[in-house]
Amino acid sequence: MLDYYLFKQVYDLFVENRFEEARSLLAELQSRFIEMADENEQLKVQLREFEDILYLARNVEFDGMSYWLKTGTVRQGPFCQTCFDRDGQLHRLQETPDLLVCPACNSQFALPHRPCRTFLERAPRTDPGSKVIQLYK
Repeated sequence: MLDYYLFKQVYDLFVENRFEEARSLLAELQSRFIEMADENEQLKVQLREFEDILYLARNVEFDGMSYWLKTGTVRQGPFCQTCFDRDGQLHRLQETPDLLVCPACNSQFALPHRPCRTFLERAPRTDPGSKVIQLYK
């Protein structure tokens, strides 16, 4: 901790023409200030890390298979359950034709059940014998 009374003592030493003692005390104060500034910077970094952890704790959801990150009204993900549980890291799962795979730990997860597409969502047929009738010209 920086002792503020030492600044008065430095001033008094300069007034009394005791320059070497004043410079020595001033150098000590400078050293203490630098230590405190470094500690303050480390505490700021630590505070940011805790804020990030708190943000994740409030905004990460688990759906039974993987984690999702809520940002506003958007759900981002899915993220690997293994990596988050083990390391606290969010690694987005990559989709393959039949699995979700984590690029970091290679964990594999079954794709969630997807309902069939409705008639309107299906791609048009391209059978060679089919005929397309235009409704509007």
